[in-house]
Amino acid sequence: MRLARHTKAPGNCTVTKFYAACAFSFLAATAARADTLGTANPQPVVADTLSGFERQAADVRQGMQPGGVYSYIEAADRARVEQRLDAMRQILGRHSGDPTLPQNDKLALVNTQEELNAILLRNDNNRLECERGARTGSRIHVTTCQTHGEIMRRERADRDALGDALRQPQTQKSSKDH
Repeated sequence: MRLARHTKAPGNCTVTKFYAACAFSFLAATAARADTLGTANPQPVVADTLSGFERQAADVRQGMQPGGVYSYIEAADRARVEQRLDAMRQILGRHSGDPTLPQNDKLALVNTQEELNAILLRNDNNRLECERGARTGSRIHVTTCQTHGEIMRRERADRDALGDALRQPQTQKSSKDH
């Protein structure tokens, strides 16, 4: 058995450097995009004081509006978010003048805050969702990643297109036209 020897042809070095430069610029652009796109805020609400909490609650409510970071939140999750925000406001409001919270209230506040942040993280449009599978007609598995917002926009557009197609009157040619 004979092994092929690789010899360096003149001019190959420039081509290799060109491909390396292209690959580096692609990776740099992809990394820059990943920093802004797939970054969800793991703790949007951290309740320390009543005034700080009120600002964070306003930001969350603003984020649940159309175009906001939580704009695709479902009605049930939206209601749970409002309940958790109200519960946290009540706890902080009862002790607004106190520097420390009693242990029971502190525990209730932390638990409510964790539940709220879990709901918000699950509905964050910037959260990256990846799946691994084979494309149609191929056996090669690939990993595809999209943000939650991109997936929800695509699903909504698909649902709207299907609804439009179903609302169109169906015309049928008679057998005499053939």
